[in-house]
Amino acid sequence: MAKLKHALSGAVYTLRPDGRVEVDDRGSVGVFEADGRWHSGELKSADPHMIGWLVSGLTAAAALAATKPAPPPRRRSPAVSETTGANHGTGETRRENKGMDLGLSGMKALVTAASRGIGLSIARTFADEGADVAICARSAPGLEEARKDLETRGVKVFTACADVGDEASIKGFVQQAGEALGGLDIVVCNASGGGGMGDAAWQAGVDIDLLGSARTVEAAVPMLGESEAGSVVFIGSTAALEFLGMPQPYSAVKAALLTHANDLSQALAPRGIRVNTVSPGPIYFEGGNWEMIKQAMPKVYEQALASCAIGRMGAPEEIARAVVFLASPAASLITGANLVADGGFTKRVSF
Repeated sequence: MAKLKHALSGAVYTLRPDGRVEVDDRGSVGVFEADGRWHSGELKSADPHMIGWLVSGLTAAAALAATKPAPPPRRRSPAVSETTGANHGTGETRRENKGMDLGLSGMKALVTAASRGIGLSIARTFADEGADVAICARSAPGLEEARKDLETRGVKVFTACADVGDEASIKGFVQQAGEALGGLDIVVCNASGGGGMGDAAWQAGVDIDLLGSARTVEAAVPMLGESEAGSVVFIGSTAALEFLGMPQPYSAVKAALLTHANDLSQALAPRGIRVNTVSPGPIYFEGGNWEMIKQAMPKVYEQALASCAIGRMGAPEEIARAVVFLASPAASLITGANLVADGGFTKRVSF
C-alpha cells in the first residue's frame, strides 16, 4: 500500500485496497473517502491535498511513467539546495547570492502561499534584489519562520494568515499588504488547490487557482496602476500543456489560468500593468510533491526524473529567478507570455 508522511503534521496517509485513505495522526486514526470526506474513525479531519495525491496524483504519475518513454540515462547536474546552499551529491557550497540587478530595489512585491517551497523562494529572491515583500499562508507558524528568514535580508516584510480561496480573506490581505508596504508594484499568484479527483478537487481548483488569483489581482490593480512598473505573474504548470497520464482537474484549471492571464495582459496594458505566467515542470524540495512520490513510488520518481532532458528536476530557487526576472522592470517588453521552466520535461513544440 502506498504511504505518504505529511511534511508539516507528521501524519501518515495510507492508500487502502478499497480506495479509501487511512490517516494516522499521532495515534488518532481516521478513514477518508477519495474526495476527502470523512468515512469512519476517531480522526475526522485531514489534508485533502494529501488524500488527492494518494488517490489520484500517484496514479497519474504511474500513468505518466507508462505513457512517457524514458530517454537514455544522462549525467545529472547538481541541483542547488534551497535551504543549505549545498549542491546535492557534490558537497560544494553555493556562491553567495549577489542578486541579478533587475531594478527592483525599493519596490513592493506580494506573493501568495509563500511560507515554504516555491513561494518562499520567490519571496527570498525579491528580498535579495532589494524589494520589500508581503506574503500570506494559512499556517501562522510557517509564516513566522518565513518572516524571520526574509527580515534577515534587510527589507521590510509584511505577513498575514489568509485563505486565498475566500474572497474577503484574500482581498483583505492585499489591502493590508499595500497599506503596510506603502503600495504594490508586483503581485505573484502562487496559491493552488493542488491535485485530486472528483468535485472537491474541481472546486478547490476553481476557488483557489482561478477565483483566488483573479480576486488577488482585482484587489491589487488600483495600487499596481499607480506603480511605474506594475506587474503580475501567475504560477502555472506544465500539466496545462501536455497530457500527464490521465485527465485531472488540476490540468484543466491551470490551462484556464493561462487564458485568464493572457486576457488580463491585454486589458491591463493601457494601465501600465504587465501580466505573465511561469509554468514549472517537476520541482523537488523537502516536503514537496515529488519528495512524496519519491518516498511512495520510487520507480515513478525515477521515470519522471529520466524524462527531464537536463538530467535532473528543478529547484525552487530556479523557478524563483524566472518569476522575479519576468516580474521586474528588466522584462518591461514582455506581457502575455508563458515562460516554461521545466528542464525539458515537456516534449511539445511551442510556436
